[in-house]
Amino acid sequence: MATALERKAAQPFGFGLYAAADYDELIDHPVETGTFSLASFRARGVPHDIAITGRHDADLDRLVRDVRKICETQIDFFGGRAPMDRYVFLVTAVGEGYGGLEHRASTALVTGRDALPQAGKREATDAYRGFLGLVSHEYFHTWNVKRIKPAAFTPYDLERENYTTLLWAFEGFTSYYDDLLLVRAGLMDEAAFLKTWGESLTRILRGSGRLKQSVAESSFDAWIKFYRQDENAPNAVVNYYAKGAAVGLALDLLIRQKTRGRRSLDDVMRLLWERYGRTGAGVPEEGVERAAEEVAGAKLTRFFAQAVHGTEDLPLERLLRTVGVKLTVRPAESAGDGGGKASRRSAAQLAGRATLGVRTAAEGPDVKIVNVLDGGPAQAAGVSAGDVVVAVDGLRVTAKALDARLERMRPGQRVRLHLFRRDELHALEVELAAPPADTCVLEVDASLKGRARARRAWLAGR
Repeated sequence: MATALERKAAQPFGFGLYAAADYDELIDHPVETGTFSLASFRARGVPHDIAITGRHDADLDRLVRDVRKICETQIDFFGGRAPMDRYVFLVTAVGEGYGGLEHRASTALVTGRDALPQAGKREATDAYRGFLGLVSHEYFHTWNVKRIKPAAFTPYDLERENYTTLLWAFEGFTSYYDDLLLVRAGLMDEAAFLKTWGESLTRILRGSGRLKQSVAESSFDAWIKFYRQDENAPNAVVNYYAKGAAVGLALDLLIRQKTRGRRSLDDVMRLLWERYGRTGAGVPEEGVERAAEEVAGAKLTRFFAQAVHGTEDLPLERLLRTVGVKLTVRPAESAGDGGGKASRRSAAQLAGRATLGVRTAAEGPDVKIVNVLDGGPAQAAGVSAGDVVVAVDGLRVTAKALDARLERMRPGQRVRLHLFRRDELHALEVELAAPPADTCVLEVDASLKGRARARRAWLAGR
């Protein structure tokens, strides 16, 4: 049995008596029972344990080395002293899965077993970096959410939903720091970090919901929209994790610019920790904005009106230039292009691709329309989410075949779709369009060599 609760025995694991000060502490300590692999280490003097349930062949020595680096980097970030006496990572290894939930002295993680490090393989796979990012994210919550928390959560009202407009800062800033602190821990290089950010910004741009809902509204409406998404969500909802992380990136670079590198978002987080986390006081709804202005020594009203309370796109192209990074936005080169890297195709080739303006999934041998995107050809033709496409121009298609068929077509070409809506067959004519510029690439700009020092300071936390 593994849990971070205090055990009334010499060993911290096993069946027996455990103590919780109150009900709130009890329910904030998940418990793993059964057979699991156990690895232990100390980070800045605090015992940490990793308990892995499920079959796996993980290199536990490497996992301990890497997770210790994450923990020590974050403890140092917040002043060098951990806020808990012991910490437990409860990991469930499955065939496919990804996710985590933070607790005050532990986290419950789900990961694909192939994402864990394998013995004898020195290079970190993208999947393993993703797992380390998840570890970093949930561990950062030890401070940001579990102790620095909105006033609306102080204390939690367990009988009803608790509403706040601040999830963009609590989840978003945590999402910003999870990979940035991997860089500072020596577990991700600059190129991988910029590639990851290109992919993240691509996901943001591909949802027109960002132009209709602010991250403050998304935070407040999380109970009824973000966690109850329907087929129209990409057109109506902004992800406060991803957009909040982008707000964190923009705010960090803005503060560094205004203070000529003397202060940063790091200082905002430490101020929030000292003022609210250590004291147990809740952060008021305007508290994050006021703390940022205090650190920057300037009013940031316009920035927050645009970035947090408005729906305009963030001025990231300009801000990234201050650290010598170029942001390029281009059309996708294929259906599977998630951004983050330069295209192998020319601008003319990218503009010559055809798109339906939908997101699809395989349903048996057929193609199901999952989302119909705003302003796209499919929406104009009357295609609906849930439709099952069976033929294009009289020829049967599968999910893979549809992408291949579109690769052979050009914008402006008209095609005839046969699809089932429930049990009714429909035939719709669609005029294909060129793909939008919604795919982001971040690269070091060789023409801005004079800003390399600022970039190194940003990535290193100086």
